[in-house]
Amino acid sequence: MMRSLWSGVAGLKTHQLEMDVIGNNIANVNTTSYKSQATGFQDILYQTVKSGTGAGENVGSTNIAQVGLGSKVGSIYTNIAAQGSAVTTDNVLDLMITGDSFFIISPDISGAEMNFTRDGSFAIDANGDLVTKGNGYYVLGVMGEAAIGNAVQKLHVINRTPVTGPDGETRMVDVMPGQATSQSYFKGNIDELDESLEEGKALSIEVYGSDGEKYTLKFSLTDGGDTENNTYTLKLNEVVNEDGDSVMNPTDDVKVDLVYSKSDGKLVSANGNTAGTYTLNLTGDASVVNGLNIDFIHTTNYAGNSASHSSSIYGYRGDTKGLNQGYPNGELTNISFGTDGSIYGRYSNGQTLKKGQIAVAEFSNAMGLEKVGDNLYAASLNSGVAQIMDITKDGGYMNSGVLEGSNIDLAKEFTDMITTQRGFQANSKVITTSDEMLQILRGLKQ
Repeated sequence: MMRSLWSGVAGLKTHQLEMDVIGNNIANVNTTSYKSQATGFQDILYQTVKSGTGAGENVGSTNIAQVGLGSKVGSIYTNIAAQGSAVTTDNVLDLMITGDSFFIISPDISGAEMNFTRDGSFAIDANGDLVTKGNGYYVLGVMGEAAIGNAVQKLHVINRTPVTGPDGETRMVDVMPGQATSQSYFKGNIDELDESLEEGKALSIEVYGSDGEKYTLKFSLTDGGDTENNTYTLKLNEVVNEDGDSVMNPTDDVKVDLVYSKSDGKLVSANGNTAGTYTLNLTGDASVVNGLNIDFIHTTNYAGNSASHSSSIYGYRGDTKGLNQGYPNGELTNISFGTDGSIYGRYSNGQTLKKGQIAVAEFSNAMGLEKVGDNLYAASLNSGVAQIMDITKDGGYMNSGVLEGSNIDLAKEFTDMITTQRGFQANSKVITTSDEMLQILRGLKQ
C-alpha cells in the first residue's frame, strides 16, 4: 500500500477534528464568558528512505531522505486570556470580572469541592444563598467584614426570618435589628425672664430604644427653686412609645440640676458634672432607652432681647455632628455589589450592611484549566493550585448589571472554516489519486 493513503487518512482525521472545534466555537458564540479554542497540528512519524552521509575526501555530504506519514492534532488551545465584550443585562445579580480572575463555585454546601468560572450570572435561592443561575452551585467568599483568605464559604446573602405584621400575617423577611440612640443634646438659651418656666417649659426628644422602636422623652424645665437666677431643673416626666402609651416607671425620678455662669451665661455643671452631660438610667419598660447620654454644654442662660422673653432651648437626637442617632428595625429592600465583590444590603431604615464579599481565584497557568461543562473549569496539574484572593489585589474589579460575552471572533472562525474545508478536500484528493495509481498498477497484470 502507498504511504500517501495513510497520510491522507491522517489529514482527514485532523481536519475533521479541527472542524469539530470550529463548530463548537460557533455554537457557543452567544454563550456567556465562553473562551474560544483553536487547533494546532503536528507532523507525525517519519520513515527514513535514505540516511544522510558526511563529507569524504572525494565526495560531498548528503542529506537524510525521510517520508512523513501524515499529521496529528498537537494541541487544542483555549484563548482564555482574551476578555469577552460586556453584555448589559440591568440585573444587579449579574456580575462581570475585568481581569484574570475566576469566580469560585462549589456544588457542595461545605465548599470543599471547587470549580471556577467567568460566568457571573447569579441568583439568590430559597435559602438566601448566592448561587449560579444555571445549576444552583454555591458562590464562595467570606461573610461580613472578614478579610478574604484561603478559607471561603457559601455566601448567605438574605437571612429570612418570620415576622408577624399588624394584620396577623406572617412573612419571611430579612430584618436588621434597630440600634438604640446613644447621644442627644439640648441647644439654645434659657431666658431667665421666661414666664413658662414657672409652671415648667415643655421639652421633648425623640429617640430609638434598644428594641428598635421610637420613644418620646417628655421633659419640663423649671427654675431651680432657689433664690438664684442662674439655676434650673430639667425633669423627665414621661417616656412615651409610638402608640402614645407611657412606659416610664412612676418610681423613677430623673432630675438634672443645671447651673450657669452669672458672668457669661455659659453652663457650669449638670448635676455637678462640669462636662455638662447626664446619662439616663431607668427601670421597667423604659429601660430600653437606658444609656442615652444627654449633653447640655450647648445651652446658655441670659435674658433675651425680645419683649416676650421666650426661651429658645430645644432637644435633638444624636450628637452635634448628627451621629449616634440610632435607627429603627428595618427590612431588606435591595442588594447591591461593590467593584471589589462586596455584597451590600439596603434596609428600609436607611442603613446599609455589608453582607459579605465574593472571593476570586487566579492560576499560574490558566490555560491549563480543564473544561468540565456548564461554563465551569477545574484545576489540573498543569494549571497550578488556585490562589484565592480579593479581586482588587491584582488590579481587577467587578461590574454589576453586566455579563462577559464570549470572545469568539466570527470572522476568524469563518476563515478557519474555509481553510479547514480546503485542507479536507485536498487530503481526500490525495486518497482518490493514490487509489487511481493503485488501479493503474493492478491493470498492469492484465
